[in-house]
Amino acid sequence: MANKPCLPLAAFLLALSASAGAAAPLDPALPAYVPQPVKVPATAGYVDRRTGAAMIGGAEHVATAVGEWNALFAASHPDIVLGFDGKGTSSAVPLLMHDKILFGAMGRAINAIELVPYRKIVGRDALEIRIAHTAATPDGHLATSLAVYVNRANPLTQLTAAQVSQILSVGNPGGDVSRWGQLGLSGEWRARAIHPYGTAAYTGFGDYLQREHFQGRALAPNHEELGNTAAITGRIAQDPAGIGVAALGVRHPQLRQLAIVGADGQAATGTDAEVVAGRYPYGRYVYLYVRRLPGQAVDPLAKEYLRLVLSREGQAILAAQAGGYLPLTAAQARTELEKLE
Repeated sequence: MANKPCLPLAAFLLALSASAGAAAPLDPALPAYVPQPVKVPATAGYVDRRTGAAMIGGAEHVATAVGEWNALFAASHPDIVLGFDGKGTSSAVPLLMHDKILFGAMGRAINAIELVPYRKIVGRDALEIRIAHTAATPDGHLATSLAVYVNRANPLTQLTAAQVSQILSVGNPGGDVSRWGQLGLSGEWRARAIHPYGTAAYTGFGDYLQREHFQGRALAPNHEELGNTAAITGRIAQDPAGIGVAALGVRHPQLRQLAIVGADGQAATGTDAEVVAGRYPYGRYVYLYVRRLPGQAVDPLAKEYLRLVLSREGQAILAAQAGGYLPLTAAQARTELEKLE
């Protein structure tokens, strides 16, 4: 078992392609999965007493991928039963901190509110493993990358990420922006006030923007907080002066997605290639979080399962799902695998 991949790779990829249609490119440099023997630790609290399954929990939107990973893992480890119970992203951290799940699946990073009780109870942070890039559209109810939208009446076509921060937050090093004229618009737009929309700072989108783009700065005083992408884009579609960040891939006749200009002067719109290569600033990840105790190594079952997820076969499952999550590159997978050592 330990000397060859769990399935012939060519046959495995062909079967996936035939059943779902290869939707995203797969890096051929990803390592093939070579199974190693593993047992469930006797002290594991994540085993369901009724079924004997080692449970994975958290975000329900990873159910399809986890189900296929579980089946692939079972093919080479028939003595280990795996289960999934997706109660939602907000359930992942509480269940993980109390050792009720092997992994906490999340479409966003653990936030500061969750970190405090987790550290207090477990004694150290959970191990964060990136397993995929987020989806390019909200159509499949998956976690997505983000995009900046304006009303179709607005002549603006692009911004930098720094300018987005200047619009949506206050205290920016280069100054804040509150009028469209500050962004180069003229005529009737020069003195028109900008109306920013978005989610609250403590939400998944809001926390991501605060950590990755706003450096913790407060949101603009006139920032209107709304509950989700549909609400944000709906308001912008009605407001010619509106702008906001919401899920990538929203299609609406009264909206325009702005291109984001990078430091190299190149504009990006969040194509799959741009997200995977890291050229689009609002690309995000899907995570599996692992519980670790102070002074102890990663759970052996968690480590072996992640070796499969981050392998060519594991990432091929993502690549075969049209409109789904985007696979990691070999270099990205290697970075995550190194965290397990």
